[in-house]
Amino acid sequence: MKIGLVLSGGGARGIAHLGVIKALQEAGINFSEISGTSAGSIIGALYSHGYSTDDILSIVKEVKAFRFLQPAMSWRGILKMDVMHKFLEQLMPHNSFEALKIPLHVAATNLRTGMTEYFSSGKLIGAVCASSCIPVLFDPIEFEGELYIDGGILNNLPYEPLRKSCDVLIGSHSNPIDHNFEPKNARLVMERALLLAIGCNVYNRSSQCDFFIEPLGLETYKVLDLTNIDDIYRIGYEQAIKQIEEQKITETCKV
Repeated sequence: MKIGLVLSGGGARGIAHLGVIKALQEAGINFSEISGTSAGSIIGALYSHGYSTDDILSIVKEVKAFRFLQPAMSWRGILKMDVMHKFLEQLMPHNSFEALKIPLHVAATNLRTGMTEYFSSGKLIGAVCASSCIPVLFDPIEFEGELYIDGGILNNLPYEPLRKSCDVLIGSHSNPIDHNFEPKNARLVMERALLLAIGCNVYNRSSQCDFFIEPLGLETYKVLDLTNIDDIYRIGYEQAIKQIEEQKITETCKV
């Protein structure tokens, strides 16, 4: 049985994917292919490369947010992804989809065509950076002659590359909507509008997954805040254990 794992975007909340993967592993579930967007593409790439969930958690803890806040000096965005690209090169020097231990598909939004594109071969890191390029905040990524922004804008649960090749799809969504939002300033309102739009396309796609894990309790954590790494990971892990049992995922995946 081929099992596909679909990882949503979610910024810092994407750390919860590590807890979900850990819980699924402990339940005896292994993945034949992975598809991800934004934070999900980063987690997916590192895991597919061969890093364990504990390894990736340690890597995230070593990351200092200011290292990635390099001014773009451009009308397109206020920050650049160059430092992220160099950081990922250190972790995955092969920079190739073909060198991954688990096949990976990365979703990004083509800024010119307004369409989602999926990458699964060739240069890995450029595709991951394109998929993670939050609009307005980051300068769009030029990759293979096109400009790209965050894949979650159009498709924050990219099940499509896996639907035909996998027998079972498990979706992990790390970016739930907070239903007690307070509009304290314009920046928060803009972030809220973006998250609502992204969240909408997740729930429209969730029915295409055979199982859908959404850790409850992530709503209060800020998308770009890396100060609560352990808490976010714990929520992902504990919620996944509960939802694996409730949905009887193990029984289905071992048939």
